[in-house]
Amino acid sequence: MFLALDVGNTNITIGCFRDGSLSHTWRISTLQGVTEDEFGLKILSLLETVGISKSDLDDAVVSSVVPYLNRTISSGLEKYLGIETEFLRPTDNGVVELEVDEPGAVGPDRIANIIAAMESYGGPGLIIDFGTATSFELYSATGSFLGGAISPEMETALEALVERAALLPEVELELPDDVVGKTTADNINSGFVLGFISMVEGVIGRFQEGFGDDFRVIATGGKGKIFYEEIDQIDYYDEDLVVTGLALWREETNR
Repeated sequence: MFLALDVGNTNITIGCFRDGSLSHTWRISTLQGVTEDEFGLKILSLLETVGISKSDLDDAVVSSVVPYLNRTISSGLEKYLGIETEFLRPTDNGVVELEVDEPGAVGPDRIANIIAAMESYGGPGLIIDFGTATSFELYSATGSFLGGAISPEMETALEALVERAALLPEVELELPDDVVGKTTADNINSGFVLGFISMVEGVIGRFQEGFGDDFRVIATGGKGKIFYEEIDQIDYYDEDLVVTGLALWREETNR
């Protein structure tokens, strides 16, 4: 058994793989001041709740876009689980070629996404990852990363607006019944949820204009299911794309 961790700016997704299959997943908050003891004990506790002992684990693979946490994560896993950690580094990932101008700036989660998408859906494809930001990853028929786009995520955008506009309340974003909002909350849901759906539709359309429409569109990430259900251009929703990609990277590179 091994662990795959996707360390994002808002959440850390943990996948536990047994015999090559994903058996359990958890999502915890990314805390800036967490110590190696707090992190290691948290993971140990999660495993114990499903009857997994640290002796069952071989190692861990990690995709991290939060560099200051990397040492904490590796030290915590080694101290409390007794396992070594391997970080996916885009520029020498050994699987996905980076056909971009700044390969050193590519996030490792984008590489993991492409590895998993190629395995499950083939290529070419466009992955839309609804995380702290909304990222678009275009990959070729052979699995090379061709480039993409990054835009705000709607909850992050709403938080920024509420901070600047004193009369706007924090609301739980959900798909509205009508574009014409009758309350402030309805107005916000109409503008943000429907507005971001239209934005994603428009960006997909521009990718299709520039690359041709013969590619698969895969959504992933926390809010991805909403967009998958509302946008006809999205062919698949795969909640576990990053951790699956990490597991495949571990297998393909013999980590």
